[in-house]
Amino acid sequence: MSCGRRARCIVAIAMAVTAVAVMAALRLAPAARFRSGASADLAAGNGTCVIGRCTTELNPDQRSRNDNIAIAAEKLDGTMVGPGQEFSFNEAVGERSSELGYGPARVIRDGRSEPGIAGGICQLSSTLYNAALLAGMEITERRPHSRPVPYLPAGLDATVSYGAADLRWVNVRPSPVTVRSRVGVDSVSVWLEGQSAGPEVRLCTEVVEVIAPRPAAPPDPTGRAKSPPLPGAIVVASAGAPGYRVRVWAETQTPDGGRQRVLVSEDLYEPVNAVVN
Repeated sequence: MSCGRRARCIVAIAMAVTAVAVMAALRLAPAARFRSGASADLAAGNGTCVIGRCTTELNPDQRSRNDNIAIAAEKLDGTMVGPGQEFSFNEAVGERSSELGYGPARVIRDGRSEPGIAGGICQLSSTLYNAALLAGMEITERRPHSRPVPYLPAGLDATVSYGAADLRWVNVRPSPVTVRSRVGVDSVSVWLEGQSAGPEVRLCTEVVEVIAPRPAAPPDPTGRAKSPPLPGAIVVASAGAPGYRVRVWAETQTPDGGRQRVLVSEDLYEPVNAVVN
């Protein structure tokens, strides 16, 4: 078994047709580190290689959120998935409740950020989702958030909710893989260990449409949105936020040296409408 040459994986942002879309794509591309295949510097030991790895950044000031991620990461670490076996994030991590040590932190629900128990777990599932994609696993269940997340480019997130939304994938390799996860002061890393290197994978995100938020009231006869939209309303509580339609592609090298591109997903992040008090 050989871990092969140094592997590379880049998340590319393919620009949409308008300048607005270009700027939106840039804002939706935070720093995250990805690797696919395997390499000598990623050797896992015990005769195994790291076949897919993703690291996302944490805010050290968000202690409750980071503690939640650390609790779930400890449960996730060491999960073995046999050949042809389906992995379930909810089964591996289990229920998330205050009785089990999880604390309050902000979550994205119906397009808005609000307090909730075990907030932050979706960053762990999203980081694992990318590691699984880079390792060539077959994704059988994955749902995006209702809004883009700050720790990964749009289209590369995976929301989870115990008893509802799950992240599932099948090990397509002829040998077992093991899920590993570590939480540091300012980052969380998830990687899959396997018996041999797989093909190099390049994930590409493409913002194909930017959807403007609807105003809080219909436009006036000139076609301009009213602001404030109602008599007596003088405070705009929220200006809203644009929505995005995003495609994710996985690229691998063909035996003849070319590139093969496969559509992984197409997601719609709905715009958030303006609100006036």
